[in-house]
Amino acid sequence: MDSPVQSLSPKANPALRGAVVLGILHLVIALLTRIALLMQARHDVNWDLSLAGAFLSGGMADVVTTFFVVLLWLLLCSLLPQFLWRRVGWWFTAVLFFVYTAALLFAGVAEWFFWEEFQVRFNFIAVDYLVWTQEVWGNISESYPMPLIISLLAVASLAVVGLLIRLGCVRWVAGGQFTVKSRFAGLFTMPAISGLCVVLLSESLIPPFQNEYHRELGKNGFYSLFAAFRRMEIDYDKFYRVLPVEEALSKTRVMLTTEDAKPVSDQPLDLRRRITAAGPEQRWNVVIVCMESMSADFMGMFGNSLKLTPNLDRLAADGLLFSQCYATGTRTVRGLEALTLSLPPTPGQAIIYRPGSTGLYTLGALFGARGYESAFLYGGDGRFDYMNRYFGGNGYKALDKNAWDGADITFETSWGACDEDLFRKAIQQGDAAHAAGRPFHLFCMTTSNHRPFLFPTGKFVRRPELDGRQASVAYADYAVGQLVEAAAGRPWFDNTVFLFVADHCASSAGKSDLDVTKFHIPAILWSPKLIAPRDVSTLCSQIDLVPTLLGLMRWQYTSLFFGRDVLSAAAGGSGPRAFVSNYQKIGLLHPDRLAILKPRREVALYRADLATGGLIADESLTPLADEAAAWYQSASWLWRNQLHTGQNGVTLEMAQ
Repeated sequence: MDSPVQSLSPKANPALRGAVVLGILHLVIALLTRIALLMQARHDVNWDLSLAGAFLSGGMADVVTTFFVVLLWLLLCSLLPQFLWRRVGWWFTAVLFFVYTAALLFAGVAEWFFWEEFQVRFNFIAVDYLVWTQEVWGNISESYPMPLIISLLAVASLAVVGLLIRLGCVRWVAGGQFTVKSRFAGLFTMPAISGLCVVLLSESLIPPFQNEYHRELGKNGFYSLFAAFRRMEIDYDKFYRVLPVEEALSKTRVMLTTEDAKPVSDQPLDLRRRITAAGPEQRWNVVIVCMESMSADFMGMFGNSLKLTPNLDRLAADGLLFSQCYATGTRTVRGLEALTLSLPPTPGQAIIYRPGSTGLYTLGALFGARGYESAFLYGGDGRFDYMNRYFGGNGYKALDKNAWDGADITFETSWGACDEDLFRKAIQQGDAAHAAGRPFHLFCMTTSNHRPFLFPTGKFVRRPELDGRQASVAYADYAVGQLVEAAAGRPWFDNTVFLFVADHCASSAGKSDLDVTKFHIPAILWSPKLIAPRDVSTLCSQIDLVPTLLGLMRWQYTSLFFGRDVLSAAAGGSGPRAFVSNYQKIGLLHPDRLAILKPRREVALYRADLATGGLIADESLTPLADEAAAWYQSASWLWRNQLHTGQNGVTLEMAQ
């Protein structure tokens, strides 16, 4: 059977012929992938002409991506001499077609599962997953039947190649002839077009669909992955709404200044404040438990009827509950950054990822200046997300599972030891510090509430009606109960305060640019002897939790934290607010308003309903845009000028 593209010259470059076939194959698979993702999002998209626009935008992205997809084929084919091509051309073409088909189908299936979990195309998370292969491959192999999936992909790839052979495409490609001119065209034409696409095109050209699902469908997975890799850090001043530097810093100084947090100097570019308090400082032990993916709506306290979190609900009733606390981002590193640096989420990757992320003004530095024994405890490999580097270089002893004794681990998944193991290690560290006569601060990062949702089932009994996620939430809560029960019997318990807080919610995607309901997290300060029960319903951010805790301890210190003590009567500032983000889009949230700053200096202003996530555009909220710009521009300026390291003449007075 003849190939459907026989109209091309019979002596055409076989590399270019193969590029045509592979390009068509990529476009077909990309379209089928988009249709499959649409089926997943069928209840969330708007079935109108906007959806057709998303498919048109996606088709254009697929065409652009095709130039990149065929580059390796062109290079390999063009390097083969003609005499060798005559001998192996058919088999070479058939094998490469199989490899390409398998890779394209695998990417489509991967996007299906990635969308299932995150409701977006490949993004920064996918880039991280390619970097941290050990943890991620273990997670994937434990979560999905990979042998079956790979087998089915192999069969499907063989079927596609068989069809291409039957259509005559393989014989048509192998029958081409190389000339010096055609080799030159193959080696330079497509790379030149691809390079031009890199320079001229970006995802910022995708139309601003009102429904965020439409925007995601308007992308190509490969191109999104490449674009995410290029955007690991984003220059705020280049891409976002800016004010004159002096105006931005002046606004931020005013918003940060209160009666108990006054500037240390009259210099307009100096954002340091002196935090004051009445009464003697308290040297409480502090244990922060940062819980993986613990959304507020998992808790009975916030309306969940499945009784997943009896222990957290009890701690919330007996402790200080921040019932309107919002996470700054959608990744663990954002939560760690917010709790230790108390900074709004600057665009791009979290500071933990960036060069120069050690020797900073952090919570660990404050505790270290007062002689505390500080440790970061993590049941996984702390090299993941650069956690060991960050904590180890900022006042903490980094104790990931690689620093534990083998007997300390009784159950683990690809992400690390179970939460019970982590908490037993925390008790050991508390005991050791107390025996040495030193106050201690422990920062514990949990792993159990994470796909593949596996956990020990000895003492903990899984309820059969719960799905994997729900059962993992219940186990994580069970482990918290074990922690507080064990701690209650220790001599240091009465002088210890626990902060239980999520790193981020279990999911983040929604119909709007930033769905505020996907950032609501539990935050509980608990110490039966030290903190009276109370529901703090003031809207607040993750970055406010540590300053509030230090306020309860009546610490006096020089601060570069952007967070505030929400319990202080003097904490007026600009009123209750929270910071939310998803890498590129950074938001300032007030109880009834939301400003979202986007690349290309775009701003979206809304009237917001925190309970439902409903947003109504209101362009009259221009002052809110300037406030958001001041916060984020100042935080980015502070980082860019290395003022968190005490350089450029600024000395950070972190001791008493």
